[in-house]
Amino acid sequence: MRDFSSQLSGVKTVAIAGHVRPDGDCTGSCLATYNYLKNCYPEIDVTLYLEPIPNIFKFLAGSGEIVHDCEEEKTYDLFIAQDCGDAERLGKAAKYFYTAKKTICVDHHISNGSFADENYIFPDASSTSELVFGLIGEENISKEIAECIYVGIVHDTGVFQYSCTSAKTMEIAGRLMEKGIDYSGIVDETFYQKTFEQNQILGRA
Repeated sequence: MRDFSSQLSGVKTVAIAGHVRPDGDCTGSCLATYNYLKNCYPEIDVTLYLEPIPNIFKFLAGSGEIVHDCEEEKTYDLFIAQDCGDAERLGKAAKYFYTAKKTICVDHHISNGSFADENYIFPDASSTSELVFGLIGEENISKEIAECIYVGIVHDTGVFQYSCTSAKTMEIAGRLMEKGIDYSGIVDETFYQKTFEQNQILGRA
């Protein structure tokens, strides 16, 4: 698989999901893919399934359209699993993975066992969001999608401090910044700022 577009021929319905208890990379990568499909393939019916995301990520485009309920019985043409090492980590959304006509997995975890029909797994990548940047194609990345990807990269690299950060990671971050995102605000508001409850817990600790 070289990009998402090569996998969409004849596809009318798509489900996207990430791991249970979604963090920044899971949320950012899934929302980036969701917004890409909504923007570039409006004829495709796309649904994003995630457990409730942290409030700090709810400014991201499409976050209000995330579906938490997996009660509906539906068979999708394509299921895209992201930032998830195995199907069971998809939680309740796994039911749609097992019944989908075709499945894709995009991930950077070394433990991933290539459980989908098509697997795009690069353990050397900083994050799944970094991989999504390449699969979408820079020409298709809007400011809103750039924000999603940047959040994912920031959170999985510890604001570019962890050893998973590479020169490629920094290059991609620079390209995202050129899309006009408030990169310093994103870092401050989603990574460094703590809620009143978090500060209480820290004080007690």
